[in-house]
Amino acid sequence: MVLHRAIQAAREGDLPTLRALSASGHLTPAVTDTQGATPAHHAARCGHLDCLRFLVGEAGLAGDARAGNGATAAHDAAATGHLLALRWLVENKGCSTEDRDSGGATALHLAARFGHADVLQWLLSVRGGAEAETDCRALPAHYAAAKGDLTCLKLLVQQAPGCVNRQTVIGATPLYIACQEGHLHVVEYLVKDCGADVHLKAHDGMTVLHAATHMGHHALVVWLASFTDVSLSCQDEEGATALHFAASRGHHRILERLLRMGATVIKDSWGGTPLHDAAENGELECCRILLTNQVSPTEKDKDGFTAVDLAEYNGRYDCANYLRTQEQRVSIADGSFPEVSSSEAERKEKPAVSWQPSSADLLPGP
Repeated sequence: MVLHRAIQAAREGDLPTLRALSASGHLTPAVTDTQGATPAHHAARCGHLDCLRFLVGEAGLAGDARAGNGATAAHDAAATGHLLALRWLVENKGCSTEDRDSGGATALHLAARFGHADVLQWLLSVRGGAEAETDCRALPAHYAAAKGDLTCLKLLVQQAPGCVNRQTVIGATPLYIACQEGHLHVVEYLVKDCGADVHLKAHDGMTVLHAATHMGHHALVVWLASFTDVSLSCQDEEGATALHFAASRGHHRILERLLRMGATVIKDSWGGTPLHDAAENGELECCRILLTNQVSPTEKDKDGFTAVDLAEYNGRYDCANYLRTQEQRVSIADGSFPEVSSSEAERKEKPAVSWQPSSADLLPGP
């Protein structure tokens, strides 16, 4: 795509070209990119204050014009960390720190999301807004936690201490999001210094331990298990425990550590053990660990399937062969004979362990 010359000039800080385009009548409010952003948006994003002053102050472009995502030039300046451009727009050209984009985000949300502490500090000093919610009920603190920016998070908590336990529309707290993203330093701060509640669950029943386990954050899982009283065997709405999440995703180090720390093997709502999930997803090392920890390969879920049945159905033949051997050993050891498995045509697919969206899904885009 060939950008309009005014857009390109605004990006590059080419003030003489912008002046020439304005003089020839080619710089109008109708000039936008494919996303609806004006030259003023682009000048603000790139921090070209002289171009921004000309475009809005002399050429007559609106400083508070909205792009397709509802963002003003002030949103863009905040998102890219250009404090001087942001201040000029707010103090001189009618942009408000309370303006919201199409997802309900303010400039403060965007400063937190992208880790611009100087912008965030100025915005807090001007109007506050630490408890402003987006359409999905995310606070700036949720964004800072997702980014792992401890400086921004501390500034926000200082102004609004109660934000540490606030939940988004899906029930995620800043602590939950930090666990999901693997930011141990943020988790330690929220728990030890702010008293964040480790027992608050997302609305699907997932705990902070589930979130950390699902995403494979080993050090964080160990810290939660060692320094908080979070339950190692807590179940979500579908009956899955941290062991199910570790097994289904192949996080064998976490699986082994949780078992060593006393996590209990519990069946989920479909009657599946973590071994069923490991086999279904072809996680051979997890299968080995679970068998070593006395999880039976002959256990059946509510549909009557063993772990090897699910492995075969899903084409996980390494797991299927390994488990079949272990299943036969168990059958021989207890004096029984291996059962003839049902045909593929009769097998039903067991849903995999549910997964929690990433922070990109939890929070609206800029």
